[in-house]
Amino acid sequence: MRINNITKLVAAALILLSACQNKEENAPYPELDALVDSVRMKHVPDRRDNVYDIKVVENEGKPVIKGVTSLEEAKADLLKQIRKSNPAAIDSISVLPDETVGEKTYGVINVSVADVRMGASYAAEMGTQLLLGAPVQVLQHDDWWRIKSAEGYVAWTTGSSFVRMTKDDFNKWITAKKIIFTDDYGFGYENPDEKKQRVSDLAFGNMLKLEADNGRFYKVSYPDGRIAYILKSQSKPYEEWLASVRLTEKSILEKALSLKGIPYTWGGTSVKGMDCSGFTKTVMLMHGIILMRDASQQVKTGIPVDISNGYENLRPGDLMFFGKKAQDGKKERIRHVAFYKGDKEFIHASGYIRINSLDSTKANYDELNTREFVRASRVIGAVDTKGIWSINNSPLYKEQR
Repeated sequence: MRINNITKLVAAALILLSACQNKEENAPYPELDALVDSVRMKHVPDRRDNVYDIKVVENEGKPVIKGVTSLEEAKADLLKQIRKSNPAAIDSISVLPDETVGEKTYGVINVSVADVRMGASYAAEMGTQLLLGAPVQVLQHDDWWRIKSAEGYVAWTTGSSFVRMTKDDFNKWITAKKIIFTDDYGFGYENPDEKKQRVSDLAFGNMLKLEADNGRFYKVSYPDGRIAYILKSQSKPYEEWLASVRLTEKSILEKALSLKGIPYTWGGTSVKGMDCSGFTKTVMLMHGIILMRDASQQVKTGIPVDISNGYENLRPGDLMFFGKKAQDGKKERIRHVAFYKGDKEFIHASGYIRINSLDSTKANYDELNTREFVRASRVIGAVDTKGIWSINNSPLYKEQR
């Protein structure tokens, strides 16, 4: 009996699967589906940069173009092309931010390190992390909040991770004097006494509004208005800190080595844990610079370094990229990034922040990455070019007009 029931269930499942496949194969408007895809490739070739969730459905015999996008020009282009093909098409596309957001279209991260995921669920892949004080654009609400970070990364986070703001409130936050937490880890306290109650933990790069000078402490406020006291020995006024940092080969290596041993965390971009591109981002943030999020994005930035003759043109602090070269009709695939250290060594996040070698005679030789080293670029001399922003020149860190 059990075998017969299972057989019947399998047969039913196969029939259902076949029906679904036939339905997909016989989409009511294949020519419109093709236009949706072509416009996506034109305007949003990388889904990490912008939103383009659009499909064609049928309602009462007419095509309905349904979904959301963060680009008005993508919607306009799509509708123009679709109506040339089918004038009866109905527009049901929302441009983000949509009505679910209201007037509070900006936000500021309110916890030391906020997890940001690729879907609106704790089960979704972690795409990145954002630090306390980081500004975001708020795009959409669906239980979770869809946001866009200063480096242009689109993903989802919980409402408890950040404070939503109107443009006016956001501008007040952005233009206020701030302190930056410069130690690896620490805490904010309810009173100017590190032995008293904590308000929250803190990590490098956290920024809070400066309220007052209080002896050994700075009195600060969080985006949600909480007040805390932070040790001066662990922080600096933001502008003073920014004026003190210099981007040099030596400084890149010093900052990178200061993170040695911190564990690898998929999606991590903080001193609590980081992945390979999160590591390079964190080191650059220590210099007041924002890099794009992923290795496959970072590889498109900076000054290209010629590696056709090996490693002779590499300088300490250069970004090294690893993966598969384009061949046999397949595109190049970048899967990993590191800093060149010099003497054929590189420092990267692999299990933990570590140093490996390109020299097969060395004990720390990394055979896979040596074999798959495909590109290199230089950040020094390229700040404020495409994909590499000094914080003060990042559009979202400026007053919004």
